[in-house]
Amino acid sequence: MSKTRSLLQNKYFQEGLFYAFALLCMMCFVLIQPFGEGPDEINRYRVVRFIADTGRLPRGDDPAVLIPGYGGSYAFQPMLTYILEGWVVAFLRLFTSRFDVLLIGARMVNVAFGLGAAFYARRLSRLLFPEALTQWAFSCLVVFLPQSLFLHTYVNTDSCALFSVFMMFTQVLAGMRRGFDRGVCIRLGISVTLCALSYYNAYGAVLVTILLFVSAFIRRIPAGRITGNGTAFPMDQYEFRWQDMLRKGSLISLIVLAGAGWWFIRNAFLYQGDFLGMEARNECVAATCTPQFHPLLRQTCQNQGMGVLEMVFGTDYFILLLRSFVAMFGPMNVPTHYYIYTVYYWLFGLGLAAAALPVGRELSLHWESRKHRWLIHGGMVMACVIPIFLCVYYSYTWDFQPQGRYLMPMLPAFLYLVTLGVRKILLLLQALTEKGADRLSQNGNAEGGLRASGIHFLRWFSARLPQAVLWLVILFTLAAAGYSVFLVMLPHYI
Repeated sequence: MSKTRSLLQNKYFQEGLFYAFALLCMMCFVLIQPFGEGPDEINRYRVVRFIADTGRLPRGDDPAVLIPGYGGSYAFQPMLTYILEGWVVAFLRLFTSRFDVLLIGARMVNVAFGLGAAFYARRLSRLLFPEALTQWAFSCLVVFLPQSLFLHTYVNTDSCALFSVFMMFTQVLAGMRRGFDRGVCIRLGISVTLCALSYYNAYGAVLVTILLFVSAFIRRIPAGRITGNGTAFPMDQYEFRWQDMLRKGSLISLIVLAGAGWWFIRNAFLYQGDFLGMEARNECVAATCTPQFHPLLRQTCQNQGMGVLEMVFGTDYFILLLRSFVAMFGPMNVPTHYYIYTVYYWLFGLGLAAAALPVGRELSLHWESRKHRWLIHGGMVMACVIPIFLCVYYSYTWDFQPQGRYLMPMLPAFLYLVTLGVRKILLLLQALTEKGADRLSQNGNAEGGLRASGIHFLRWFSARLPQAVLWLVILFTLAAAGYSVFLVMLPHYI
């Protein structure tokens, strides 16, 4: 029994179980769901197949990759994931021509990004929260959210984007805590490169990372401290170490330019200066789509005269967006259990509301100064607002698609705020329970009878409340993921 308990308490064993369960859930999707069940997987795979067949990248308007009916293609967008998947498919063709094996091989690239995201989720949790149980609660929330697991199991670029966001936030916070040494700068440059070559919706996280990076070189000089040039300040002063920032920022920028610059240069060369390829894609859609999908004839909320708020709250947009952020498998037609949505909604709502409470300053980012904590929190809010804005703007002006996967780049920032809010609620409940025990001990004979038992119970309850609730959150995330995979997805396809 003692050996079993020792094994369960071993941190390496716990980490192994964490990754193993994540891999098991993702592999069930990879092996079971039919080709094309992931959102637009068939049309994304056209790009992968082209790269595997020809050994080169397609133009966005190449007939081999055009989307039938809708027009345009996924080759206008960054395609690092498709390149890697094309190489895997080309390699597997040396041994087999079975399509199911080739498809699984391509999907495994996304699984690798999913495991990488889980790895950085654990590292990020240790930078965000000082308590081990809170770290585990955050890690399980971001990794075992059913939609997050599903995202890493079919051919797409969203998976790489989410991995890069986790990596970026981890590296920039590590630099703010311990200094931007060469290793941190190199890894930060790699993460920004991966983000640049994955998905435009994730670019907001790059902006947040840049702001946090710059803020790390602003240093407070306490009042009365004598500086190196012999100057003493009567008040607190702030020094911007711009030379140090430029030196380390240059290393990061060189890595990004070398790793991602070629893509934007290629776009500018192919599409008459359109380095993002977005205008070229719109023109291609108009030229290659069938009449019912022509941009000028498409019915959008904007050209129907509907307001943005009316679209979001006056239709089923908000509900579908929220549901598909939690769990909506296949082509948005396989939901999970009603109670899983309900619990997540309450968790999100209460956590976000409580995150703004001015209590518990040491519950997160305990290594950072108060002003820098506010800055990081502002960055996390910005990392949530930008994907939401882009998602709503796209739906309003171009295509009414309330898909939660468009919001996935905000996942680490959003669930950080939710976890922080939950921990603040527990802190307040703990303080209220302690206060109740103190009042009870001050009223009458605190040592006698039921009153002494009540005081003992309140103090016992107060000490164990945070751990108990955090364990419930962890167990719920594991149960929700397990139910969604093994009792919803598998029966649906098998």
